[in-house]
Amino acid sequence: MMTKVSLGIFGIIAAVLMSGCSQNLAKFSVASTGNVSLASGSEKGEYVQGKACISRVFGIPFGNKNNRVSEAVAKALEVAAKKNQPADALVNVDIRASNWSLLFFGKNCIIAKGQAVGIK
Repeated sequence: MMTKVSLGIFGIIAAVLMSGCSQNLAKFSVASTGNVSLASGSEKGEYVQGKACISRVFGIPFGNKNNRVSEAVAKALEVAAKKNQPADALVNVDIRASNWSLLFFGKNCIIAKGQAVGIK
């Protein structure tokens, strides 16, 4: 009897330890690993930054875990639009991740920074 219980507990622990999750971090129409020069007809704005963050309590994430890079880019474009700058796309984009934690609470952010452009 004890052996069956032990095997059952071991099976549950093994399943939990071997489980994983995946998440969609971004969707891009255009992506480049270098600086991009747009056509001369495009309107350029200043560099803007957007963040998409989730909180963690006891290691459990709370918040939207999907498309966080896209959300950070969208928030950067919102910043550009609020400044009355072109806000169709970002070029020369830098994507960073920032993490911190204190005991049982923490925060994980994706930060997108790039130059806002308007495409004519």
